[in-house]
Amino acid sequence: MNTSNNIKLIFFGIFFNFGALQAVSADDFSNKIKVADNKLLVEQYEEATTLYQNIIQSSDVPAVVAYAHYKLGTLYKRQNRPEKAKLEYKAGLLSLKEAGEPNHQIAKYLTRALQTGG
Repeated sequence: MNTSNNIKLIFFGIFFNFGALQAVSADDFSNKIKVADNKLLVEQYEEATTLYQNIIQSSDVPAVVAYAHYKLGTLYKRQNRPEKAKLEYKAGLLSLKEAGEPNHQIAKYLTRALQTGG
């Protein structure tokens, strides 16, 4: 299995491990997230960026916002833009902290991404 396929499997695993991002409270965003994630997987970065930014601006569910920041950071990392990636990871952590959810599961992924250099 090549690296690209491994990365795709990891992203799908992360998405499903988040419990579809609190499916009960985030149903409205699950389709938007799926579309954005698919755009990222097929390297349609401009479209994915726009979708993730729209999710960040329009969602009031902290886990959804943090997840969108995480994925946007991942997008920037793929584009070899580590400083922008770090900013997104930090923004995701900040959104969880401000919502009183600093220990949400997505925080682990955001923290790990920051520790591995964005």
